[in-house]
Amino acid sequence: MTTHNAFSLRLDVLKRRAKQRLKALKHSDSQEWQQVRAHHPKAMALNTDNIRLADIQLVIARELGLPSWAQLKVHTDQLDYHRQQIAHKVAPLDNDQRTLHVRCGHDIQHRLTEAGFTGDFLPYIDPFCLGPLDRDPRRCEALRARFVRQHLLTAMGDTTTTEAMLLADGQQKRAQLLDSTYERLVLWVEHDNYDQLMMVRVLAEWCARMVPSGADQKPQPVLELIEVNRFPGQDRFIGLGQLPAEGLRALWQSRRPVSEAMMTTASRVWDALCDESPMSLVRLLSSSGQWAQLPNLAAVLRRHLQELPHQNSGLGLTQWLALEALAAEGDALPGQTGDSKLIQDKEHHTGVPFTTLFQRYQALEPLPFLGDVMLWAVIKPLLVGDNALVQRVSIAESNPDSANNVDNTGQQPLTESDWMRHKLALTALGWQVVRYRQTASWGEYAVGGIPVRPDRAWIWDHQNLSTLTLKSG
Repeated sequence: MTTHNAFSLRLDVLKRRAKQRLKALKHSDSQEWQQVRAHHPKAMALNTDNIRLADIQLVIARELGLPSWAQLKVHTDQLDYHRQQIAHKVAPLDNDQRTLHVRCGHDIQHRLTEAGFTGDFLPYIDPFCLGPLDRDPRRCEALRARFVRQHLLTAMGDTTTTEAMLLADGQQKRAQLLDSTYERLVLWVEHDNYDQLMMVRVLAEWCARMVPSGADQKPQPVLELIEVNRFPGQDRFIGLGQLPAEGLRALWQSRRPVSEAMMTTASRVWDALCDESPMSLVRLLSSSGQWAQLPNLAAVLRRHLQELPHQNSGLGLTQWLALEALAAEGDALPGQTGDSKLIQDKEHHTGVPFTTLFQRYQALEPLPFLGDVMLWAVIKPLLVGDNALVQRVSIAESNPDSANNVDNTGQQPLTESDWMRHKLALTALGWQVVRYRQTASWGEYAVGGIPVRPDRAWIWDHQNLSTLTLKSG
């Protein structure tokens, strides 16, 4: 059975849809007219009498992220071509050179094979967008292994992978990344923090390995980059993992060589990310001209700095958006207005399932980059201590392994294996913070190389970098 993919567009389907929607517009369908008003440049001049098929075709193209129906046709023709190439099992696109495809996860591995690529695949998995970084490579590797094991693997129920195993795996992957027997390395990245910081790390490593011009050196692989920040489709484009095989195959022609200048910029960015002060990143962001070849990186670095505490809320942006997502549920509670909405008795609130919270967070996030496990790692501290901002209201199903192990509230304690089934709500303090009536006390964590401690942290308004201030005491 074929599964529908929101980015696998077909022109014949879109043509039929356009005719159906034109008919609905002629019958004054209010939702269809709302879409016309949102996407047609001359919507105010249109009515049920004069709207034409070309008008709704333009609306459809713009809904899908393209400026015109003609460009939509070009795009769908490309997808059709690559579907046919896949179906006929033509020669692989990457068989002209021994190729290593590098990605920050496994999400496209199967579809690359489906699309006919035959090169090796390296999942270079380390979410540098979360947790500590350090300029010293050995210390950084150790910090990353400890962070991944303590905050991510345990949440995934992995109790067997040790820090030593993570270090060995990282060394093996770096060795493959720097293997000179490959003739071509292709980095597949999108525009978010996870991908871009992986790209920065890889390019910085290659920059450190560069041999001065004129010196004796072994043949080096060609470094190429496939970088995507949008793709026409019926859903919001978040990442390459959403795309069908024909979409990935179509992107092959968009790859571009990685220049020495790009590697030098990446090396400078990595160094700044590892600095204990945000001012190194601020100086990079304020310098013009270096982002032309890495066009998505400046927005990523600003988003990275937004994980520092906000000067009013005391929260990083991810935690703040999670509170906003929970507040949306509270606003809908029946019979509560004003301060009576403060949740004093969690039995009066059914809570928000974590899966729903994650979906809401994704919708609010301006630059989605966290998976569900990573989001849990960021918001879990908000459930801890006397000043908790979030409470666990209930759990969808009891866990037979922990049914007899309850905490002093009568609930099963938070366990790493149960977090996906938690139902969460704001505490009274959480409501005060989300309404800007109180500032949260930030805990201890790291934003790259920048330490955040309860008694000392860089804070800002998350808009103007000039507001960055080191607050002590």
